[in-house]
Amino acid sequence: MGRMDFKKVFQAMEDGHTNGTQIKLSELPSNLLEAFIPGYSLISRFVQENFGFDVGIIVSIGVLTWAIFTSVQYLFYLGYGMFANYYMSSVFIDDGDDLYDKILSWVAKQRMSERSRSVKAVSGSISGEESQRDFNSALDEHGIFNFSIWSAKIPPRYEPYFGVHHFWHKGQLFVFDRSRREVQHNTYMTAKDEELVKLSCIGRSTQPIKELLSHIKTWSLETEVAKTTIRRPSTNERYRQMGGWDRLRSKPSRPIETVALDPEQKKRIIADINEYLHPASPRWYARRGIPLRRGYLFYGPPGVGKSSLAYALAGLFSLDVHVLSLLDPSLTESSLNRLFSNLPHRCIVLLEDIDSAGLLRDDNSDDPTSETPKSKPSKQKDKEELSAETIANAIKSATAGRKGGPKHDMSGDQGGISLSGLLNAIDGVAAHEGRVLIMTTNHPEKLDDALIRPGRVDLQVEFTLATRDQIHDIFVRMYAPDGDEPASNSNGKPTASSKSASPDPQPNSSTIRTAPVPTPWAPAVPLAELKVMARTFADKLPEKRLSPAEVQNFLLSRKKDPERALEDVEVWCAALLEAKEKKTKLLKVQ
Repeated sequence: MGRMDFKKVFQAMEDGHTNGTQIKLSELPSNLLEAFIPGYSLISRFVQENFGFDVGIIVSIGVLTWAIFTSVQYLFYLGYGMFANYYMSSVFIDDGDDLYDKILSWVAKQRMSERSRSVKAVSGSISGEESQRDFNSALDEHGIFNFSIWSAKIPPRYEPYFGVHHFWHKGQLFVFDRSRREVQHNTYMTAKDEELVKLSCIGRSTQPIKELLSHIKTWSLETEVAKTTIRRPSTNERYRQMGGWDRLRSKPSRPIETVALDPEQKKRIIADINEYLHPASPRWYARRGIPLRRGYLFYGPPGVGKSSLAYALAGLFSLDVHVLSLLDPSLTESSLNRLFSNLPHRCIVLLEDIDSAGLLRDDNSDDPTSETPKSKPSKQKDKEELSAETIANAIKSATAGRKGGPKHDMSGDQGGISLSGLLNAIDGVAAHEGRVLIMTTNHPEKLDDALIRPGRVDLQVEFTLATRDQIHDIFVRMYAPDGDEPASNSNGKPTASSKSASPDPQPNSSTIRTAPVPTPWAPAVPLAELKVMARTFADKLPEKRLSPAEVQNFLLSRKKDPERALEDVEVWCAALLEAKEKKTKLLKVQ
């Protein structure tokens, strides 16, 4: 329709020239508006005849103003584009990078986010001080905590929306440009929008932007003090194919003294990792031709603190934890290698329950330099018994074969991880160096010798059921007010988190003590009396018959009343041990 209207205008102009007449400039706007707004000439004639006012004058002024504004805008953007190309520097950050979230968080704290007329609201988190301050306001007349009232006090975070924003930092003008782009991952998937941030500054050097990014990283580290970052393989298909890791969450670092393990064992582990992470270690390893890798195997019954120790070590040494599940049906050997290749220079890689990972043994599983036989004599098993490996492989096959499920990656590898594939990722020729590998298992006897040989697992740590000293420490930690000194065991020995446990003690976020925080269940029991009660509590329980998790769960249900815990512990212990015996007998019968 627009094309036909333009034809009318051009035809009218040609007819005017053909008839020897000339179209006046004052008539041009009317002709143009008539082409776009049918009936405009009739309206203007009606106004002229009844009110004696020429609408064309206003239209002419409006068209002229619009033309000038458009021309100035075009020239401005043209000049700005040329200036930016030759006299401005830029750094791009996409949303798959961890720095992207840090930049948005930092920008949200700046003044320009408060003045911007285009912002994006993001659900915020409330700090510890604010949560304590607003705690009483969320209690009703009966003392019931109303979570909706409390969460309503959490203000959202406002960050600049898509577009160009300007801000000053240390006397330097920066341009913050947030945009999104459509990315087609492959022929089998639909396009997906991905966000992009461009930071620019005046000058032909990117050094001011690099300094700003360093400042943002330092700021982010300071705001996340006493927290441990957990990462998992990326859920974004594009970054997953490249071996990317997503930041799952950051949680408060767990103090090392809260892990129920023999103090001497914790001291040994801390000293070993501390020596390995020392800046002089890479040179020492390289001179002797030893790969810079360190592996640990934590084994023992469920609930004894194997994974908890891994997270506590991460908080102690300020390392990120990269959690990897070998039961992921979309995980292939090529993607596993890419994930290990993209690990940071220093981190902890956690492989939980490695015995139930369903590793497929093949002829290449053995290290040619090892003396491990290629096959082990198989033991007789009951026909009705299914091993963990069989169940894991069945789950993988069923999930991979389900319609719409991931059957293979872009390289064409079939799902499932073989033992040789895992070994190649851990210590192959192209394997990553510098990481701390921690594997946990409930059944170390089920692991292949090739997986736990020296060089792949350098230190094996056995976790036992709760000893009397551990039960004593759990009781004191449960009822001690926040901010008190770390509990010592019944023999008066300090825990592994004390200064004697670390060969090179340094200030750490996990050992920082804060002021006591009042809670509705904190018992007012002096520490000396509490330790006496803890010894009595520990004497009532058998040693190495209960897991620390079971003891802690019992105390959690009585966290307001340590006296009641002392009264009920014997009955609870007898009932729990009786239930365990019945379960053991039932399993033997089956």
